[in-house]
Amino acid sequence: TCAYRCVSYGRVFCRECYDHEPMRSPRKDAIAAATTARTWGLILGTLGRQGSPQILEHLESRVRALGLPFVRVLLSEIFPQKLQLFPEVEAWVQVACPRLSIDWGKSFSCPLLTPYEASVALKQIEWQQTYPMDFYAGHSLGP
Repeated sequence: TCAYRCVSYGRVFCRECYDHEPMRSPRKDAIAAATTARTWGLILGTLGRQGSPQILEHLESRVRALGLPFVRVLLSEIFPQKLQLFPEVEAWVQVACPRLSIDWGKSFSCPLLTPYEASVALKQIEWQQTYPMDFYAGHSLGP
């Protein structure tokens, strides 16, 4: 997928492309790994207005309905070292910034999912071929 970008400061107009498959494949792997998790961690991002308490509550109700133990954590910044303080957690869901999971997910020792990916792993929705970056929006597939 390509788009045009205008950088007015440098007076540059360029075409940028993004190859989606290298993004989708590791995200599918993270979802598959999370489906076997026995304990979940739910992170509400507190930096700015990134976190949505309603989405966190929705995820909590789904995990609870499946009888899975979970821990709720409030974090302003999400780093692998912080999450390693919870060795019992086998899959994390961060309600903060989807790009954190997409761009840095491989840096974590266990899956770090977006709410959309968690909904797939917890069998609420099916995987979407067009990755929904608007999962937080009221008119999206999200809760």
